[in-house]
Amino acid sequence: MKQPLNDKIASIIGNQPLASAIHRSVTSALDCPFVHLFGGKSVWNVFKQSLDASIRDIGEHPRGKLFRRLIEYGPHHPDHPKALVSDGKTILSDPECGSCVEFIYSHMVNRFKGELAELLALEHCIALVRQLQQEGHLPSGIQLYWGEMVQERRRNRKTSKEYNMRWSSFTKGADGLLVEKIPTQSGKNLGLLKIHGIVEVKSMTCSKKKVLNQINSHILRLSGGVELKRKDYPPNNINFENSSLIRIMVMPSTWKLSRESHSVKNDRGRVIMIPEPSDPPAKAQVEELKSNLWKIRLAWSQEVLNQAAYEMTFWYMSQVGRHVYAEKNLPKGWEYMSSEEAGYNAIKMMLYYFPLRYISKRHERLATRLYNVYCFGYPLGADSKEMLWPEDLN
Repeated sequence: MKQPLNDKIASIIGNQPLASAIHRSVTSALDCPFVHLFGGKSVWNVFKQSLDASIRDIGEHPRGKLFRRLIEYGPHHPDHPKALVSDGKTILSDPECGSCVEFIYSHMVNRFKGELAELLALEHCIALVRQLQQEGHLPSGIQLYWGEMVQERRRNRKTSKEYNMRWSSFTKGADGLLVEKIPTQSGKNLGLLKIHGIVEVKSMTCSKKKVLNQINSHILRLSGGVELKRKDYPPNNINFENSSLIRIMVMPSTWKLSRESHSVKNDRGRVIMIPEPSDPPAKAQVEELKSNLWKIRLAWSQEVLNQAAYEMTFWYMSQVGRHVYAEKNLPKGWEYMSSEEAGYNAIKMMLYYFPLRYISKRHERLATRLYNVYCFGYPLGADSKEMLWPEDLN
């Protein structure tokens, strides 16, 4: 029987209500005629695009191969001397151990929660755009380009002064760009691209000044041209009035997850239980801070996004386990596990050994944090700087 889409997303992010909110938000974008999304015409394709943006191909990409070695072989024994190099095929060197936790924490977790915030922001940005159209602040022909659809040119570091700006290749631009396409009379070229607004989505609470600085950076980069839906618009084809540009900032709420827990005994020992995910305590809020400046406060909090991002990295490790143990037998004592469960178990075991190896203090802290979250859940694991044990939670 085919797994319902909400359940499929929830199995990856570990939160059924959040999965339903993501489904609703992406559906509103797919049903909206003026929204352009990267990833296809279905909710799953859009979500999978966000997923793929944060991970690496398990089978072929070097990073995927590194994680396969992590799950299959792990680090050297704690009593073994420092290992600065590896054979690239089996046991990880100490620098490779540090590289693993750095990539999970600094890239995957941060990228995942950013992608989730962008997906959740869609429905609220669409509602605001429609409101501004009704009030006459935006034209009826407005188009909203979102996420990877918007590419801006990098600034050449050798010419950082604004009066002598030079540009290099394209990279991800604003999270959302409100544009109006004005065709030429001949209709033989791209026509004029009039920019009406910029959206910046954050996955953590930030000061208004910081977000506005980022929006202003996007505005500056527009003078180097923009690529929308893989179509390149050079500077001469772009027009905007800085003073009348609509600026929209989106941030998560600040409410905290419950830290309550209890243990339950089963046939494999005791398991720490935390409360099931629930709906947010309040709805999203939309506020006009001043003329042409809007702030959207998501119903979902920064901690919920963090929790879901960690769950997504944990899910990824289960997929690494599925690849590893599809080709070899499960370790002794793990025969009752599925290949995905073996992946879950392996990453927790390897992270336990990481701090016993020759890694930096930073990587030791990151390994400990990941271990705690994977073993005891985000609300309990995120608060502790020391490796947790079940008795610590009694």
